[in-house]
Amino acid sequence: MAYKIKYTPAKQLSLIEKEWRSLEIGKEMTLFQSYDWYNMLLEYYIPEDTKNFVSVFAVIEDDGKACMIAPLWIITKNFRILNRKGVFFIGRYSFSDYLNFIYKNFDSEALNYLLADLHEKFGVNSFTFEDFRKSTSIYDYISNNYKLTSITEFPCVDLIVPHTLEEYKKMLSKNSRQNLRTANNRLKRDGKTLTFNLEDLDIDIEKCMMIRESKLMVKYNEFSLWRKYKYRIINRFRYTFPPFFPLKTYPKSKIMTAYDGERKLRAFFNYGYDPNGKAIRIMAAGTDLDFARYSPGILLMHHFITNAIEERQLKEIDFTRGDEKYKFALGGQQTTNLRFTISLK
Repeated sequence: MAYKIKYTPAKQLSLIEKEWRSLEIGKEMTLFQSYDWYNMLLEYYIPEDTKNFVSVFAVIEDDGKACMIAPLWIITKNFRILNRKGVFFIGRYSFSDYLNFIYKNFDSEALNYLLADLHEKFGVNSFTFEDFRKSTSIYDYISNNYKLTSITEFPCVDLIVPHTLEEYKKMLSKNSRQNLRTANNRLKRDGKTLTFNLEDLDIDIEKCMMIRESKLMVKYNEFSLWRKYKYRIINRFRYTFPPFFPLKTYPKSKIMTAYDGERKLRAFFNYGYDPNGKAIRIMAAGTDLDFARYSPGILLMHHFITNAIEERQLKEIDFTRGDEKYKFALGGQQTTNLRFTISLK
């Protein structure tokens, strides 16, 4: 095998679209490894290069054919205390719930070649993998062949769509089934209704943003004073990437919604499909706090799941990062994201 690396500046992403699309269909790839997702990042997130860092796509070729693409944010010089020299993925600290290389089939020798070349070309000594799925074959290889200098686990929740409604019912705990009945009974008792839209084409995005922001504010207010102070200090010294919101910026973004009888938005989930169309990844969610006692978000997602079972098109509904209780109540199972660093010396 003859490997070669072509470093393409992030702003020239379109030059490698053909190679990217040929690799994004790999079984370990998700929405967040798709060309369309990175094309959005290019417009709203990827920063201009500075004297301290560069953003590049490293295309690793085997005998002239692309076998792996590495979306890299490389800090070439320490700056602002917390930003240390090393290699990271483009997409860190963003809505990219899973970060990874882009490949159809994992090639360990291509990875080895890339890591050695990064050390030689940029003089960096470490590669930090963030939001990296533990279930990938590439993590198995790295953990068995490289020294991990640090590692931290973070929970995610995923639902493999069952074949039948009866099978799904058995996946739910007795308490979950009771809570679904209670929510429906409350609606009936109080003379209220909910209408579900599994792909709302007429949604007012700003209403979704308002619901999401109100929920986040409640969560932030629950933080201790020390935690709030800590985040302020960290954000002051850590490089801040431009904010973006997929429900506004991602062209292929989908939104499912729940409205009450007066056509007021009560809950939503923002999601997108993997390139193969067999899985969706939840990117954002929100519930109107004034309507929370009726669990509109849980009822909405339960309706989406049962519809997916009946249509038999989806294989996976991924709730992504976080271990909120509602995800497990709907039958989700915990998976693991990792943050780890390896030495390139």
